[in-house]
Amino acid sequence: MLRRLVAVAWLGAVASYKWDISDTYGQEKLSFSELYQYGTDDGPFPVTRGASYVLVDLEGQLSNPYSSANVTVLAFTSPGELELGGVNLCARELPAGVETSARRSFAVDAVSSRKIRLYYEVPTSGLQYVALQVCDSWAPVLLRLEGTITFKNPYGFLPAMYFGFLPFELVRVASFACFLAYFFALLVIHRDKLLPLHYAIFAAALLAAAEAGAWFFSYLSMNASGAPLCCPFPSHVIAAMTLEFLRRTLTRALLLVVSLGHGVVRASLTTREALGVALLLLGYLVSSIVATVTKVEESSDLHSGSKASTTSDLPVLFFDLCFLVWIYMALVGTMDALKDDKQTYKLAMYTKLAYTIGAFVGLVSVLTAVIFASRLELFDWPWQLYWLQTVSLEILNFAVIAAVTVIWKPTEHAQLLVTMQQLSTDDAAGPASAADDDDDEGLELAETAPKDLV
Repeated sequence: MLRRLVAVAWLGAVASYKWDISDTYGQEKLSFSELYQYGTDDGPFPVTRGASYVLVDLEGQLSNPYSSANVTVLAFTSPGELELGGVNLCARELPAGVETSARRSFAVDAVSSRKIRLYYEVPTSGLQYVALQVCDSWAPVLLRLEGTITFKNPYGFLPAMYFGFLPFELVRVASFACFLAYFFALLVIHRDKLLPLHYAIFAAALLAAAEAGAWFFSYLSMNASGAPLCCPFPSHVIAAMTLEFLRRTLTRALLLVVSLGHGVVRASLTTREALGVALLLLGYLVSSIVATVTKVEESSDLHSGSKASTTSDLPVLFFDLCFLVWIYMALVGTMDALKDDKQTYKLAMYTKLAYTIGAFVGLVSVLTAVIFASRLELFDWPWQLYWLQTVSLEILNFAVIAAVTVIWKPTEHAQLLVTMQQLSTDDAAGPASAADDDDDEGLELAETAPKDLV
């Protein structure tokens, strides 16, 4: 969830879409920025054409009786991040390196509100700023501002650094939909041979698809309306966050149950294992709910800081670590047991899962190392790809669900894998052949000893 939170500061660079302003300021210089923004007709593929602009649409009025002043508004494209403290807008100064800008001055007083409006078409992609300064005032004054400051890209209002989430979530929804359709067809075909595990896998994939769809809808809504992601969080963002921690809880529990051998090696977990899984699931779910509620409450108060939300994340990280350690130990233990019993078919299923997890954990590790290197300023990370720094866990989650969906798919002999033991090819005992199933071709089974079902 932290990947989607936005740090907002009123006095400085303000991350915004179409930002509503209603506040009183002194004579300090105000600056607003969406940071990076695409230029006109220079949008990302496939939305390359379209107007990009910054629009200041405010009404200003002085709170001091019988006072008057001028308000200078400057919008400009900057070659790099900057501080405006030493720049005097009233003297028509420009920050160093700025070549393209738009400037206007507006007379304001205490009698009635006056329009402060400036339109700036963004010529090139890069950093975009808006700055305001009270000028020509003989005494300190307070300026009341009401209205909006809008940053619009060629494709809509979504900040340029967030644009990648739109195609990413769309691809994630489409991918989960494909696996859901595939798995649902198998559920229907083999409806008389299903295990409880198959329903759990389908529920996890369905929840993951719903979560991806909720995030896609949220980004699409923000792109169309200009409503900020934060703060406070819109209701559709809260819904997506809720689905996200529910998905994380269910998929972690599912992967743990699979790693313990349920549905392939044995028909049920021991009482102690079932209790442990239930308590760990409950702890992760409750801590996730508390962390989410804390973030939502803090998002309503811009001055509350993030201390409480940071503390509330610690139990989530603890339970996450418990899940990961237990999953690893269970997977290794199950594979060792299958290897000792020469259950090559079942071992191959777990080996595929282990390789899939290992490959994507390696991918996430490499991506994390590259991100860390970029933050050490060893190289410049393209701002158009900043969103990639926050989606590695979603990629890993998709890989795990996809692997479980394919490897543990319903088959004609799915129930036999639990209740029967694989025979070696030269065993003379009367086997139950599964050769009529392409996925289980050549597999011969015999009834499992009762002790294996404990």
